[in-house]
Amino acid sequence: MKNKEQNISAEEAKLALDNLANIDSSTNKLIRPPLWLTVIMAFFYGMMTFSWASTRHENLWMLGLIISSICFLASVAFYLYSSHLLGIKPKVLPKSRAECFYHLLSGIFFGAVIILTRALSVNGFEYSAYIGGLLNAIVLAYLLHHYSTGNYIKDNGNHE
Repeated sequence: MKNKEQNISAEEAKLALDNLANIDSSTNKLIRPPLWLTVIMAFFYGMMTFSWASTRHENLWMLGLIISSICFLASVAFYLYSSHLLGIKPKVLPKSRAECFYHLLSGIFFGAVIILTRALSVNGFEYSAYIGGLLNAIVLAYLLHHYSTGNYIKDNGNHE
């Protein structure tokens, strides 16, 4: 084999980088759950947050927490199973340092919202249950739709 030196112009390098960004963006579009399933998962996750914050004196909201947890886990299991049937394997565990950092920050955010919502709701600020549930649902739906691969990938603006 011969080592040939090739000079690459700035335009060719930019085109190659754009192609790599398009591959990452198309991978995210392939892996992400359908919009209806994203809405269902986000709704049940928000309902879990709301129900946990609303359980003050052993009331029926604990039943809401149990039901919404079961439905959330069932929708995640449905997504993973249907993806498996389609031949797509979404990542469950992080495989790189950037993915680990992304999952860690996401977990800290969701945990902080749940803990803060519960603490504020118990101390008399009852609207915090609504705010925390809505916040967790919106953020989960956004992350599932835009960053399904677990990588922070800048999208090219082609939303389909």
